Amino acid sequence: PFLIEPFPAIIGPLLVGRLIVRTHPELQGKDAEEWMAMAPMEMGRYADLLLNAILGILIFYFPGGYTWMLFLGMTASHVWIYAFDHFRVLRSIPACTFAAFDIEWWCEACLAPIMGIIAACLAFKSNCEPGMYCLTGPHLIGVCCLAWLLHTVVHTLCLIHLVPKFGKRPPAEDPAAHETFSSLAHRLPCSWFTANPIWCLRSKHTYSHFPPCSYYQLGKENLMRVNEKIGCFFEEGAKDGSPSARTRPPQKAATGSMPGPPSARRQVGSETSPNATPRW
Repeated sequence: PFLIEPFPAIIGPLLVGRLIVRTHPELQGKDAEEWMAMAPMEMGRYADLLLNAILGILIFYFPGGYTWMLFLGMTASHVWIYAFDHFRVLRSIPACTFAAFDIEWWCEACLAPIMGIIAACLAFKSNCEPGMYCLTGPHLIGVCCLAWLLHTVVHTLCLIHLVPKFGKRPPAEDPAAHETFSSLAHRLPCSWFTANPIWCLRSKHTYSHFPPCSYYQLGKENLMRVNEKIGCFFEEGAKDGSPSARTRPPQKAATGSMPGPPSARRQVGSETSPNATPRW
């Protein structure tokens, strides 16, 4: 199944999306882009790896013979998965941000009972070996369960108390203590303002900001324009947070009424003036 995963995960959705967009002219703009885009990255790979670990451990319960071949095949499968995910992250998915360690920790915790199966298998295989115990029936099942439970408890306690001792200590001073909204917004295009479509509409149609607050869309950061007076600081390619010539207000603006109904008319000069004060 790992070898054919690129087809249902990347190639198949891309071909179907192309077919749908080509045969439906009504799909325009963002709708067409969404049909052509790949599904976002998710954490289902953790479940795949845990399942593979369970299947690999259960092999030990059966007579040996093909164990090495099975584990070599599993190793090759994991190398393939790593290469495929590496390609998918760099070339296919739009973007992903995993800012917390919670999923990783809980997957490590789920690994404790899975690794406990190894201890239960060892207790099962040691039965009636030279110099070892020889049990049958419920007693053997109880010993296997006890080995599983003991390993799970010890594994979990080590994960909670021992592993953190080998981690990095938190810095004495918060490296982001002097971070401000403006300095962060110079580097990150997505903020409370740019991610809020209602605020972007108000900026353009109610407050008549120039330039108005640009709505953040993934992959279209190059269209965002700077207006520091309303909290918009990001511009792709700008240095030192200074707006480029493309986003600076014009030096001279024509005056006059805009065409349209009386309720929609407004003075162009007041909209484009660099000294205009925005109404919050």
